[in-house]
Amino acid sequence: MKAARSWVLCGGWLWGLSAASPLQAQEPPAPPQAPVPGQMGDAWITTRIRAALVPLQRDGNADVRVSTTEGIVTLEGAVDSRITYDQVVELAGRVKGVRGVDAQALQTGAIAPHP
Repeated sequence: MKAARSWVLCGGWLWGLSAASPLQAQEPPAPPQAPVPGQMGDAWITTRIRAALVPLQRDGNADVRVSTTEGIVTLEGAVDSRITYDQVVELAGRVKGVRGVDAQALQTGAIAPHP
């Protein structure tokens, strides 16, 4: 009889623990967030433009920094002439996914030589 009472007490104790288990009270974890649509595209756009500018920068005709936010490309730095300026802006605008080009911070004139 003593053994049966122990099992009943043990069973009741386990049932009480399972009913009050914090694991059951928690909601399942939320599914992972989908990437923001513009983020991957912005990085891809920036990389494509930087790669296309390598010949101009290697020849010393341009020193341009590129950033992209929601498809809008921002060009900063300097180019050696108006022709190079137009090339850089056109090149940036032709990349797939570009919604606009902001070249207000792109200067025309002397470019500081790289060491």
